[in-house]
Amino acid sequence: MAQCSSCGRYDATVRYAVRALHSATPITPSADFRERLDARIAIERRRVPRPPAQAGVSATLLVIAAFALCFFEIGQRPRIARAPFLPPVANPKPVAGAGLPFVSFQDPRAIITQITSLSPTTGGR
Repeated sequence: MAQCSSCGRYDATVRYAVRALHSATPITPSADFRERLDARIAIERRRVPRPPAQAGVSATLLVIAAFALCFFEIGQRPRIARAPFLPPVANPKPVAGAGLPFVSFQDPRAIITQITSLSPTTGGR
């Protein structure tokens, strides 16, 4: 207890409670306590217990609630927004170079102008 302060506080609280219980006067029931207790027990034994709800009624209410939830879920669902279609775009074909096996997506018309400038008739050696 000397090392732990919270343990010491707990021990002191328990000791105080035990002293308070020992110093209290004993509690004795009144003379007619047993008669009143027996009368209340007899009343409770004569009382007819209510039967629990029928399982069929509970199942029917559960199915109705499920259908109602599905109906409201479908009815309250937001509309799906559709994106507009983009206009068609010319897609150039890949052109393979003569050197390394490299494929690029360049404009095929640029290759035609390069080939014509290197032709022997124009003198582009």
